[in-house]
Amino acid sequence: MRILFSATPAYGHVLPLGSLMRAAVEAGHAVALATSAGARDTVGPELPEEVEFLAAGVMPMEFSLDAASRTGADPFHPGPELIGEIFGGSRVALGGAETISLAREWAPDLIVAEIFDAIGPMVAAALSIPWYQVGFGPATPAVITEIERVAASRYRDAGLTRAEPLAYLDPCPPQLQDPDWSNRVPVLPLRTQAHRRPRDLAFELPAFTNPARPTVLVTLGTIFSDPQVLETTVAALAGLEVNVIATVGSSLKDPNADGPRPGARTDGVEVGYVPFVPLGQLLDRADLVVGAGGAGTVLGALAHGLPLVLWPQGADQPINAARAAAAGVAITIERADEITSAVRRILEEDTFRDRAKAAAAENDARLSPADTVKEITEGALG
Repeated sequence: MRILFSATPAYGHVLPLGSLMRAAVEAGHAVALATSAGARDTVGPELPEEVEFLAAGVMPMEFSLDAASRTGADPFHPGPELIGEIFGGSRVALGGAETISLAREWAPDLIVAEIFDAIGPMVAAALSIPWYQVGFGPATPAVITEIERVAASRYRDAGLTRAEPLAYLDPCPPQLQDPDWSNRVPVLPLRTQAHRRPRDLAFELPAFTNPARPTVLVTLGTIFSDPQVLETTVAALAGLEVNVIATVGSSLKDPNADGPRPGARTDGVEVGYVPFVPLGQLLDRADLVVGAGGAGTVLGALAHGLPLVLWPQGADQPINAARAAAAGVAITIERADEITSAVRRILEEDTFRDRAKAAAAENDARLSPADTVKEITEGALG
């Protein structure tokens, strides 16, 4: 079968599809990814080399600014209405037709689209083929409804009508999901796997002087990786008997620029700063996570049975953090001066870790990516 994955051109939207792409390749299917050309250099190395790129459309900054210019809204503090215009309006207008053209040539049998992606459903409608939708965190129905509403007008302009997906693939643990949430289509629980590259990563993680100390992974993700917030977060761990691995994300573009260096010390705490490294590899070394609350970080940590301290910075992070706190697997904070006590509490109280391990056990019982690919391909054949 020929499976076309479709995603917004950003790490947090493409990488949650990575395990399914890998499973599809291993099952012998032809696999392609429809996303903007500008994402090829960044996400390409994170995916199986067999994945073809159908490069169309523009990058997030361009379609976000386009939506903001049409609505007059602030693109850096978007509400549901602007998010709808960004993903359902501008991104579709600036890449939908080109993607359909490329997809006709590639001739997929099935589309798999992440939940913020409105182009995949458009391609499915244009080619009259089935599709599945993939979530990557707790459901945000108000936001998704706006994306679908705005996209519907773009579809009508193209003479198309969006069909419902055959199912929604849900990687979110029930502990984090809104108990009142329901979906219009069948829900298939999907096992979360923290991102790993399909090929070996030649990168040596920090070796600490005292490896017996708990290791704290500090990661703000790939978008909200403000260097000042990162340094403030790391500094707040001073005085605790821990080792720290901190990801610089996009906060240190030039490796020769001034900034945090590997092997640094902050008031006696050893800190190993690392560039972008697949999350799964980092979580293998961690005992707890301090982060901003991105869905990939939260779900990946729980898949490893690790509790979290979350300081939301934007986007869907406040929702993810609130759900994680309600599930008892995380402490959510609002200020940097709350970090120290939150980390100390998680290290000292077993309850957080016990609940995180329960989430990991529930995740392990879900359909693996390989079983999911088998299920969706058989479902597409009817």
